[in-house]
Amino acid sequence: MIIFYEEIKEFYTLYLLFMAIGIGLFCLIVDYRYLKKKKLRKEARICKGIGYTYIIGGVLVYIIFRIF
Repeated sequence: MIIFYEEIKEFYTLYLLFMAIGIGLFCLIVDYRYLKKKKLRKEARICKGIGYTYIIGGVLVYIIFRIF
């Protein structure tokens, strides 16, 4: 289990953090507006939640891996 944790910790770099934030921003800015314009409210809310999850989750995972 410790070996698995160390491998993931080594894999999750600053580049992956920026990619997660970029995906989250894309979901919020592009996809959310497109779905809202098409009057797909349920899908737009789901997309908004996924975007926030990517942004917040990416930052939290990066912080956790850097602390521990």
